[in-house]
Amino acid sequence: MATAKDFIARVSKVAGVAGCLLIKQDGTLVGRAIEDPENYTILMQISGSLSHDIQEHIGASNCRCVNFGCLGESHFLVFPIDHYLLGVVASSKEDQANMLDEIYRLIGRVTTGQP
Repeated sequence: MATAKDFIARVSKVAGVAGCLLIKQDGTLVGRAIEDPENYTILMQISGSLSHDIQEHIGASNCRCVNFGCLGESHFLVFPIDHYLLGVVASSKEDQANMLDEIYRLIGRVTTGQP
């Protein structure tokens, strides 16, 4: 299984990813490939908690990602992964569908233990 550092390095190389970070649900920074990660950790914790609440209260299927539109040409996405949260700054200039597919593939490899 990949280490947090390896996982962050792989995610940061996906086309369209401008930066990323991985935190525990309690906000502890695990790994980063982004400047000023503290600017994102609170938003990640709140959105992770809200996505869990939404799933629990309305019976929605598993939330794969929460997407925040940012000023300029970027988005901030939060992916719940077991007891962790992955935050990704994504450029809207890239094909977001391909970027998401690649990130979901990497998440699947980490959570299933596949090489």
